[in-house]
Amino acid sequence: MKVDEVGPDRVKLSDGREILTRTVVWAGGIKAAELAARSGLPQAHSGRLEIGADLAVPAFPGVYALGDVANTLAPDGSPFPQLGSVALQAGRCAANNILADIDGKPRSTFHYRDKGIMAMIGRNAAIAEVGQRRRELHGPLAYASWLGVHAWLLSGYRERVNALGAWAWDYVAKTRSSAFINRPDASHIDWGE
Repeated sequence: MKVDEVGPDRVKLSDGREILTRTVVWAGGIKAAELAARSGLPQAHSGRLEIGADLAVPAFPGVYALGDVANTLAPDGSPFPQLGSVALQAGRCAANNILADIDGKPRSTFHYRDKGIMAMIGRNAAIAEVGQRRRELHGPLAYASWLGVHAWLLSGYRERVNALGAWAWDYVAKTRSSAFINRPDASHIDWGE
């Protein structure tokens, strides 16, 4: 589904449906960190560094690039999306390849396992695409799934319990503070100092 038109009070989708809203947030594209551009290494789309199938930078033994800075390619040659799940799996693969280098063993090729995509929108509002057939989940079920997955990705049992407890308190007490800060002067920089 794509957006055909954005108006002052609605978004019109390609299938003709309309979403009534006064707020539209658009995020388009991710560019690699400026460090990649200054490195002098070969770059691909969006300034990402060219890497091999083992995530190593060609002609630089022992140097790996991953995450948003790397042009990590799928078997068909298309770049993987710049998602945390790709970076997390690439980090594990790179760590194993570093250990293989130390042990004098051959490196492994990076194989991404797509586990789906999730986005939390607000209280009881989320969307997820999961499984091989990209089944969609919506609403409270997707919201609970998002919380569960993100709690599971935390580093330890205590962190998981603390996060779930905080989330449960925020949910029941409806006390979560706003993430919106309206202080236009806060970003002012006095360059004269």
